[in-house]
Amino acid sequence: MKRNLLISVLVLFALVSTAQDAKVILQKSYDKCQSVQNGYYEMTKYMKFMSNIKDTFETSFNCYFKKLKDDSIYSSAFHYKAFYKGEYTNDVMYTGDDFVRIMPKDSSAMIMAKSQWAKEIESYKHNYTFYVPLTNQKSSVLKHDSDFVDTNQIFRYIGEEKVNGFSSYHIRVNINPENDSTEMMKNLRIEFNYWINKDDFIPVQYTIEYDILMNNDSMYQYEKYVLHKYEINNLKDEKILTLKSIPDFYKTKDYVPYKSPDPLPKDTIAPGWELFSLTDEKISLNDLKGQLVLIDFFYKSCYPCMQALPALQALHDKYKSKGLRVIGIDPYDKKESGIAAFLGKRGVTYTVLLGGKDAAKDYRVSGYPTMYLIDRKGKIIFIQVGYGKGVEDTLEEIIKKNL
Repeated sequence: MKRNLLISVLVLFALVSTAQDAKVILQKSYDKCQSVQNGYYEMTKYMKFMSNIKDTFETSFNCYFKKLKDDSIYSSAFHYKAFYKGEYTNDVMYTGDDFVRIMPKDSSAMIMAKSQWAKEIESYKHNYTFYVPLTNQKSSVLKHDSDFVDTNQIFRYIGEEKVNGFSSYHIRVNINPENDSTEMMKNLRIEFNYWINKDDFIPVQYTIEYDILMNNDSMYQYEKYVLHKYEINNLKDEKILTLKSIPDFYKTKDYVPYKSPDPLPKDTIAPGWELFSLTDEKISLNDLKGQLVLIDFFYKSCYPCMQALPALQALHDKYKSKGLRVIGIDPYDKKESGIAAFLGKRGVTYTVLLGGKDAAKDYRVSGYPTMYLIDRKGKIIFIQVGYGKGVEDTLEEIIKKNL
């Protein structure tokens, strides 16, 4: 009995010690990253989106940066080159005063002055990728301080591993997610893995994994950030972070905001189309003459589109026998991407058509989902861009009046 008790105590001590070691290493890494003020790095990002069955997207970046104090948009001034499938695609730069996109294909640079376009620059932030433990003022996504007393976060020291030529500590953090019962999308598992350089405590790789349940379908999303090379607090030429770094022979132009086309107006005759269904049946708008047709332009990576599916299915079930035809048009997803299984798990039984890019253009679709209700004579009687609470109620009232 005493021996078993001793073993239990030793095991418990080992677990506590291991967790504590993980926290100590993470705190040291966080403190180190907080001390970084400027530098250069080369990294690769691997991304598998939850709506994609197999494809992992790989993009690489070479980035110079300098942290900014109290900047309203970015934590750092930066200038990076992006590479997709090994091809140099563009430069992105933020000086603190201007945001710049430099395009090598046509030797042009588009400049957005922060004094004039701050809101627009802010709205584009999610399109750009950084090695945030180094560039972000808060050194996210590193765990530290208050994270360690959060009982929903479990810390484990996995061991020492060689990563990208760096001898590293491997730390794993599992988060027990808290979900609202009313949410359509629920996180089942969130896991962070960090590989932290033993020599200087810089994280040289990290991953984020999610297991997600949405509409009774389990999905998986994965992000991996790999640091290949870095130099910190040794920025030799700050000109690289200014407009002077734009090559002289490049054409510079000021930003002109894009104006989305307005949807087709009510009372317009709906443009025709002919597309293939998930079962390879050719269907045209002309085939549906004499029926009330509800068209939903959507794609599977669009979260509001997924929110709309149950409401569209309910309308289909309720009114299909009375003359309503619900048609989903997906301009982006391919049949081999698993779209049929994806929709099947969500209980979608109305007709879905693929390859509708030209149709989306003809219908002036600039946001997703976009819905058009077409009466029995082929005239547009209702348009809805986006999806939110109450949309299905409005739709149902108009459907009942026109059946």
